[in-house]
Amino acid sequence: ESGPGSDEMAGFGGGFGGYTKSNTAARRVVPTEQQAENRQRIKVVYVVLESQYQSSMSAAVRQINKSSTGLCVECVGYLLEEIRDQQILKELQAD
Repeated sequence: ESGPGSDEMAGFGGGFGGYTKSNTAARRVVPTEQQAENRQRIKVVYVVLESQYQSSMSAAVRQINKSSTGLCVECVGYLLEEIRDQQILKELQAD
């Protein structure tokens, strides 16, 4: 349903701030086998209010994984508004 008073009109449905619905795999950052070799691996799962925060986090994690530090990072971010979808909420819980 669309029109006045619908979730889509109120900003609660649709494109999730530019992301395709339930496309967390596209936003997941995973170190390559080479990056993970002989390094401590951590996983970060987070929820953000706006997509630019997710973009900044992904860029930072990619930089860490390219560095020669003793650790590598896997991360996946979710937008607060998208976890209203039960399938995406289940993905978050699994992560």
